[in-house]
Amino acid sequence: MNGVDLELARAHAPLFAVTIPLVGAALVLIAGSARLSWVVATVAALIAATVTADFAYRLLNHARPAVAELSIPLQVDGVGSFGAALVTGLSALAIVAVGAFLKDAGSRAAPFRLALLLCITAGWSGALLARDLAGVAVSVEVAWLAGVAVVTFHGARDRAALNGALRMLTLGGVASALTLLGVGLIGRAAGDLRLATLPIAHISMPGVASAGIAFVIVGLAVKATAAPVHAWAAAALGRGGAVAGLWVGAIGVVGALLVMTRLSAYAVAAPELGAGVSATLAVLGGASVVIGSVQAVGARTLPRLATYACISQAGCVLVAIALGSPAGFAAALVQLLALAAAALAMFGGAAVGRIRDLAMLDGFWQRAPLASVAITAGTLSLMGAPMTLGFLGRWRLIEAGVGVGWWWAPLLVIIASLAGVFYGGRLIERIYFRRANRTFEGEASPWRFAVAPSLICAILTIALGLAPAVLLRWSDAAAGMLTGAAT
Repeated sequence: MNGVDLELARAHAPLFAVTIPLVGAALVLIAGSARLSWVVATVAALIAATVTADFAYRLLNHARPAVAELSIPLQVDGVGSFGAALVTGLSALAIVAVGAFLKDAGSRAAPFRLALLLCITAGWSGALLARDLAGVAVSVEVAWLAGVAVVTFHGARDRAALNGALRMLTLGGVASALTLLGVGLIGRAAGDLRLATLPIAHISMPGVASAGIAFVIVGLAVKATAAPVHAWAAAALGRGGAVAGLWVGAIGVVGALLVMTRLSAYAVAAPELGAGVSATLAVLGGASVVIGSVQAVGARTLPRLATYACISQAGCVLVAIALGSPAGFAAALVQLLALAAAALAMFGGAAVGRIRDLAMLDGFWQRAPLASVAITAGTLSLMGAPMTLGFLGRWRLIEAGVGVGWWWAPLLVIIASLAGVFYGGRLIERIYFRRANRTFEGEASPWRFAVAPSLICAILTIALGLAPAVLLRWSDAAAGMLTGAAT
């Protein structure tokens, strides 16, 4: 490939971010065998991650990369590019980890499951790059339905997972109806569904538009596991198996929160919508922090504990978005990266050791030291421990909250951190200070390979917590670019 072809390919990077996973999903189904399908899926995920990372790097370094005019409705902005790079990078790591669990699905079902995973990636990437609200809604539904199917696949081995899939389908259907109703109301009130025109549109019916954006936010909040609309999370992620934990619990939640961040930046800039959007997000965020923290303290299994801890962290993200300032959006992006890394580290580490009950963690470091490191790093980040990425995100939220006079925002951070000290300390005490009461139940050789992505996330959690300069610059650039475009 010469320089001209490379630049042409770079100009179509937003399109490739959506189409490469879809093409990969088709090739996975054609490949047939489990191992070959995994190789094809891994290659497709790595290519998509490379393309989006390159584009985001050039955009956030103010290189202003050329973007080809496309007939399909895609739009490039700071948060969308940052989010697409995060989703595709996280997906590539998760697909590598999934390779060790293919036999759990069976040789015939494995290609279908891998194809669904790539569809989840394409769906959330499409929602982050869509030009209008209709494109966002359609893309989110593609990702959500693929996630439901992933949980359903595990139902063949654990009937409790079918209950989780049914809850996802039912609550997701209600959320989809709310989202579509909200999109229709916004289109009726503003006369245009394009995101870029929302802040400057002449909204003839402010009340209708406010109701519409509230419906859209609540619909996305269901899929982001925001409390109190998170009834599907424990059943689906607690019993849905390793693949569901990695893809729905990590990528799905992060993708939904990124989409909420992007939509909120445009909506907050509209004078008729800003106050309502901030109030809705603040209520959801505060409820998520309190309810998620309480449920995490009382959780009896590691998947449920990780789920509720992520809900608490998601609440901090929603509060940061509710601030409506560039500093708030930048804090949300830092916290989303911290949440993604911690969720993959914890869900991945639990999957490697086949950990369910907390008692199975007793003396775990003696049986699986690498998986123990991954779980520990993820736990420390969700606790907000100093020198971790989670601490950085919460500190940025405190700064942004105080900057706009929201003095109660630091109180929520303290609640989340105190609860994190309790449940996180309990995990660490079991892993390192108790005697092992059972043998290792993971795989003899594949588990070491599967734990690599979780270890990468654990390393990033600590490394970016110690040296955050580049991340802070990119998050500030992404937030400033989006809010600047929106205003």
